[in-house]
Amino acid sequence: MIVSIGILAYNEAAGIATTIASLLAQSAFHASHETSAVREWEIIVVPNGCSDTTDVVAANALNALAPSVRAGQLTHSVRVLKQGGKSNAWNQYIHEISRKDADVIVMVDADIEFGHVDTVLNCLAELRTNRRAKVVVDLPLKDFLKKPKLSWLESMSAKTSNVQLGEAVGISGQFYCASAQLLRQVWMPNGLSAEDGFLKGMVITDMFRSEPDLGSVVRADNASHYYKGLTGLRDVFHHELRMVIGTSMNCYFMWDFLKFATDPKGPGAGALIRNQLAVDPNWYRKTVENQIKNRGWFVFPRGMMLQRFNSMRGLSWQQKLGRLPVALVGTLLDIPTYWMASRKLRSGRALGFW
Repeated sequence: MIVSIGILAYNEAAGIATTIASLLAQSAFHASHETSAVREWEIIVVPNGCSDTTDVVAANALNALAPSVRAGQLTHSVRVLKQGGKSNAWNQYIHEISRKDADVIVMVDADIEFGHVDTVLNCLAELRTNRRAKVVVDLPLKDFLKKPKLSWLESMSAKTSNVQLGEAVGISGQFYCASAQLLRQVWMPNGLSAEDGFLKGMVITDMFRSEPDLGSVVRADNASHYYKGLTGLRDVFHHELRMVIGTSMNCYFMWDFLKFATDPKGPGAGALIRNQLAVDPNWYRKTVENQIKNRGWFVFPRGMMLQRFNSMRGLSWQQKLGRLPVALVGTLLDIPTYWMASRKLRSGRALGFW
């Protein structure tokens, strides 16, 4: 098996060496071939639109740590993109930069640290042995969970995360692995604010050629990573605003447009996106803006504002009562977020919001 690992980075000079060290300390790089089934590894760091020394720091870290790898042949490089934007960097990596003969692609954010030492090994094994799995993820953990005592905001954030983990498995762009053949059917339009949700929508619907199969995204056991948890009120608000905007735009584009525009017997929604953008680079923006105009004054998808309560469907009364306080507080805190998101969406200032 040939595995290509892509690390997309934007101004991560301060922490990317830690991420690379954490990655190369994974047991998959020191296991026998019989254990990992990986014959060749490729690690490529893709700094995009950076104004710092991310490329230099990454190259130095790879050069220093790569010789420690004992499992399979490893090649590594740094490919700098002048244009910023995660969607563009993702497209470039998947379709142009990564090895064309790769069997599996692993995507890693440049600011995470792995929890379980077997994370990569277990995720690859799950993808290889679970025939239903199209994408395999690990358990994302906020870094402040390492602290012995949490603040009120950290505690509330942790409870919210626990509730979300009880729902259908999602794709976190921070770390996931998938068949290279699958990912090369996907093209991301520039301007996406929630690439993770877009990718999941494409995967579970087979590029919008079939009904959703939520079981095609799987979380591996004994696999996790830590990411920077937001603790400042301003940072949390900005993050939630971006998620509301990104989720709304994904709904307009995927479920109100792609679902009906994609030929179920054709090459899929990825090819449709690629072809339309080749004709008109502004096609995605125009499509989303048209969907917003058609919605009138209430721009959000039906049920979105009550998603915290909707997620409790199917739970026992005891479980519902346990989650109710978090759902109530979260929904109240969501009100100003939705108000600001509505203003940005209706004014046309939401595309590419970060």
